[in-house]
Amino acid sequence: MHNRLLYSSGIISHALKEAAMGVFVLFYYKQVLGLSGTLTGLAIAISIIWDGISDPMIGAWSDRLRSRIGRRHPLMIAAVIPMVLGFVMLYGPPDNMLSDQVQLFIWLLISLLLVRTALSFFMVPYLAMGAEITHDYHERTQLAGMRTNVAWIIGTLASATALIFLFNDESGLDGRFIIDNYRFFGWVNGFLVVLFSVICIAGTWQYIPMLAGGEVHAGNNMLRDVFNTFRNKNFRYIVILDMGLGGIGSITATLLMVTYTYFWQLDATQTSLLFAGPIILAVLLSAVFSGTLNRLFEKQQLLRMTCAMTTINLLWLTPLKLFDLLPDNSTFVFTLIYVNWAVHMTMTILRVITVHSLLADIVDEQDLATGKRQEGVVFAVAFFSSKFMGAFGYLTAGPFLDLIGLQAGAQPGEVSSTVTWGLGLIIGPGLAIIMLLPMWMSFKVNMSHASQLEVRQALSQRQQAAKSGDSPLSADQEPTESRV
Repeated sequence: MHNRLLYSSGIISHALKEAAMGVFVLFYYKQVLGLSGTLTGLAIAISIIWDGISDPMIGAWSDRLRSRIGRRHPLMIAAVIPMVLGFVMLYGPPDNMLSDQVQLFIWLLISLLLVRTALSFFMVPYLAMGAEITHDYHERTQLAGMRTNVAWIIGTLASATALIFLFNDESGLDGRFIIDNYRFFGWVNGFLVVLFSVICIAGTWQYIPMLAGGEVHAGNNMLRDVFNTFRNKNFRYIVILDMGLGGIGSITATLLMVTYTYFWQLDATQTSLLFAGPIILAVLLSAVFSGTLNRLFEKQQLLRMTCAMTTINLLWLTPLKLFDLLPDNSTFVFTLIYVNWAVHMTMTILRVITVHSLLADIVDEQDLATGKRQEGVVFAVAFFSSKFMGAFGYLTAGPFLDLIGLQAGAQPGEVSSTVTWGLGLIIGPGLAIIMLLPMWMSFKVNMSHASQLEVRQALSQRQQAAKSGDSPLSADQEPTESRV
């Protein structure tokens, strides 16, 4: 448990990125620095597309890398300092650029590319390592659960703590509109990235001997490794599912601060409570019940349940606000928002745990079919789809704010009904419509505990045959033909 907690500390770098970039970047550059929503969204989208393209290449490189410290740790070590520099640059653009839209756009784009590229060099090998630490069906879910819960807890605390201590009112001024607060926030994130990355690297050093396995197949190249993963039907379904979820996640992350500020008209303290409370509750519920749910249901059943519950949950609250069906009692309305977001985050966390666990099982299927361990490629290609649609979400959300007329520096309560209706429709029913795609794909995924045991048994038999000099089990002898 101690060793796996040290491993899970590595996800904190990703959590800090999500808190810093998902929650604050668009709000900071559009509403505080005055960069247009279209240019802000474009910069974020370009960086995400590059991130998605580079991830599979980094994953294939990590799978093939050979060094005296294994194939995962060299890339993780090289990523730490560039990650720190990227965070500091992101929130500290020079003053002489603030009045020039083009220069500010270029600075934002370069900073985002640096952060995301460095983070990929850390996160892709890190996530691949999780599929190698254990081969047990249920332990993989537990490890994915621990990693996911740590990510959400830290990301939540980072956002909520920043809102309370850095972005709260100062001498009657809303701290969310003060530039120096964001600059200090960038330095804090950089320090935390160094701290937890070093803890993760040191804590997982003992796994290096078991991470150095796998043969390099000279006849194949990295692009072929990437495309070969799509021969697996379950993998294709999960990729499409992640595309829909990536679009939803990016739209939600982009508009969450804006929605809390202008649609629900919440102050910084209330927003911080919503960032922290529902997510912490969701993490606790996930930690308590995910193991039980994993034993009672197949992974694909949990995937279907979480997709269906998310869709239903998106449809009930914002329409009540739009049609003035909510009471004036702000405490009651705040409670409804709290419950709605807690349900959304609980389903999201359970779904992320399930998808990560399924991807680890798919690695075994690929190993049986091709004779190669491709943890890095499988995880990276899967996240490429999510990030690609994440870019689409930012390309949509940024111009959308310009389209509905949200002006830079606008204060809560001073926006038009067009802004209110636009935010309400996209953050509720609009996301529910997009959610239909992941829900459809979840019903096509077909992976059971029994089939995974068959795959593990076949892999074990092949390893034993290879040691004894017999012919190894070929891909044609795979026990469940429909999977590939």
